[in-house]
Amino acid sequence: MKYFLYILFIIALAYNTFPLALGLNRDHRNKHLTNLLLAAIFGLLQGIMYYIGSLLGDTFMHVFILRYKWVVFGIIIAVSVRMMLEAFKIRKGERLFSFDNYVKFIIMTIAAGINTLIIGMTANYFSPFDELMPVFLVAASFLWSIAGISMNLSRTNILLSSMMHLGASIVLFIVALVYILTNNWF
Repeated sequence: MKYFLYILFIIALAYNTFPLALGLNRDHRNKHLTNLLLAAIFGLLQGIMYYIGSLLGDTFMHVFILRYKWVVFGIIIAVSVRMMLEAFKIRKGERLFSFDNYVKFIIMTIAAGINTLIIGMTANYFSPFDELMPVFLVAASFLWSIAGISMNLSRTNILLSSMMHLGASIVLFIVALVYILTNNWF
């Protein structure tokens, strides 16, 4: 059961790339190889952001050693609430972007990784699959990006994206609750 929740956690955390990828190829003028490269960049930056977050967490999370469970719980809940709020923005079409240059693409990819960076700060106390977590995030983000790039940008797909984002935030919320209520996650 624990590993099932770990996998759901990774899939839900990696979902942040999907709404951006949905808006990436809105007029389908990119070639398939370009789309694969852009999806790979989405995935790699998610893994890098998690790793940077874990390095950042290494610098100060030791201060919270006595209350680490509550800190990890609070961080995951905060990311979950943030994703819930983003789900409503997606529904309105506010979080879909059309990229006319690659600088905006990189900036938005880094912005999509903020949740991953924040979760990465808890890696000392909660890191599913330990050192493989960034690798699994890269793979899951790449797959979400491919799915988003390959879909047509329609009102139905925007609503689907919003509902899936809300579902991902609920998964994070459930993982946080299970983490705080059980003692076997360390």
